[in-house]
Amino acid sequence: MLLNNLNSNTGEQNSPNYWGKIIRFYFLAALLLLAQVTVGQQKQLPLAKPLEQGHSHNDYWRPRPLLDALALGFKSVEADVFLVDNTLLVGHSKNELQPDKTLETMYLKPIQELVQANKKIYRQPGVLYLYIDFKSEGKATYDQLSPVLTKYRHLLVSPQQQHKGTVKVILTGNYPAEQVLADKQRLVFLDGKVEQLPQKLKSKEYPVVSGNWAKFFKWQGEGAMPPAEARQLTEWARIAQQNGQQIRFWNMPEKSQEQINVIWQELLKYPAVLIGTDHLDWLSKALAEQKKP
Repeated sequence: MLLNNLNSNTGEQNSPNYWGKIIRFYFLAALLLLAQVTVGQQKQLPLAKPLEQGHSHNDYWRPRPLLDALALGFKSVEADVFLVDNTLLVGHSKNELQPDKTLETMYLKPIQELVQANKKIYRQPGVLYLYIDFKSEGKATYDQLSPVLTKYRHLLVSPQQQHKGTVKVILTGNYPAEQVLADKQRLVFLDGKVEQLPQKLKSKEYPVVSGNWAKFFKWQGEGAMPPAEARQLTEWARIAQQNGQQIRFWNMPEKSQEQINVIWQELLKYPAVLIGTDHLDWLSKALAEQKKP
């Protein structure tokens, strides 16, 4: 309609506003097409069985953030977030931030569209962990995040309603723990520290605890795991499972597929361990092999 009106008013072509209208028309058309493509991807996404131990580290670097992980059934995805001019931008560092790559556009809206299109996220019942890693100052970031999440309340598991919802938002990084836990209407959970497991953190507040692999383990997948390190891993996994929690390790060695496969085979002995990776296909295959009789 707008384009027809522009073409019919040939006398207007010499007006300074004419080409501005043309540019705006095609810009809006491009945005509409992009939105249709995005919704189409959600509808065409093959629903997978949930991989309860799969975590997509730095998920926003994928060719298709969120969707690549869900297509393989990964239970957990991670997004680093910076607060910039009252907007939650996703990226690994400030130099990578782009105004169109927000927490909403990359994760919350696509999740909502996926649920609207398919009524669920996985082929079987399952809850997606959406890790939000605070890279900016905690209080201001949480103050901005809370009203954003409220718009998606219908999708979220909350501490008040543990058995409803499709997505569990877990904060990690610079989150303000006291402020969050004091918020009785919060829609988020917290990521604890693995060394806090003996303190018996409440699973309804800390469903996952995390730790730097290199800080606690020297084993790089060569030979057998040292007995002392194996005992530590076993004890942490025992406590976590007893508490109804999971353990996530980051900074895992991934120099080669062969090396990391050896480490994964050790971790897969413990259902409480959530395995993070930058190589989704590798871990998906390892999990599939592990399930074979």
